[in-house]
Amino acid sequence: MNKFINEVFSKLADKKILVNFTVELIFFILKLAFCIFIYYVAIKVLKKMTPLFNLKKKEDLVVDKSLKSFIKSILNVGIHAILITICLLIMGVKESSLLAFFGTLGIGVGLALKDNLSNFAGGIIILLFKTYKVGDEVNISDEMGYIDDIDIFSTTIKTHNNDLVMIPNGMIISNKVINYTKTPIRRLKFIIGIAYDADIDVARKALEDLLRENPLVLKEPAVYSHVDSYGDSSINIALKGWTSNENYWTVYKETMNGIKKALDNVNVEIPFPQMDISIKNPKMDINLNKD
Repeated sequence: MNKFINEVFSKLADKKILVNFTVELIFFILKLAFCIFIYYVAIKVLKKMTPLFNLKKKEDLVVDKSLKSFIKSILNVGIHAILITICLLIMGVKESSLLAFFGTLGIGVGLALKDNLSNFAGGIIILLFKTYKVGDEVNISDEMGYIDDIDIFSTTIKTHNNDLVMIPNGMIISNKVINYTKTPIRRLKFIIGIAYDADIDVARKALEDLLRENPLVLKEPAVYSHVDSYGDSSINIALKGWTSNENYWTVYKETMNGIKKALDNVNVEIPFPQMDISIKNPKMDINLNKD
């Protein structure tokens, strides 16, 4: 009799454990489904909010493109971190355990990404001091082109060859940055070599006239030229003038295309590298010893 009663209670206990397990599993699945739903809805809302950073009208723009890109990057990382934290809390993870986990994770990530922290700080410095913005023409670390994007950790430059070059922000703030868009006008400079037997004044006038006659070149400051250096095969003339930033490359290409024709019209030669050899002892005695 006792044995039978024990078997009955044993079976009931097993059923109770099974029921409890089933209930807990159902609650776990419901919590997981709820977390996925919240995450899905939040991401959808975030995507809907993204166009607010891409307003077309100038009067609607609160921040420039550079700041918008930076803010979007931070929001993207921050919102994902918050959503993951909320989901873990819903799943039943204790706050103390979560804080301890994130504290340990933060130390580990900080040590592993210490260089990226300097890049993050560099991005903030770039935006605060307005070193450049999206669309500016710059020269950074010998990479010349237009700022395409400013991210949390890096800046992307689109070169004149249409290549996209990513440079860490930490490297940028520790190197020289040339921003050609900061001022409304930009100086043109050409170095042209002429033959040593050419008339320097005639060559200078022809070059100055070529640049001066371009309607996109500014009258003030005036176009001028001078001897820049004496090379091995040529006298190098520096031709200088000024134009607006937006017209710089147009004027540059037009001038480069016209330089040879302008000098040909006044019979001034553009020399190629050459070398004069002088023999001081023309007479040479050669003794051939024959066995």
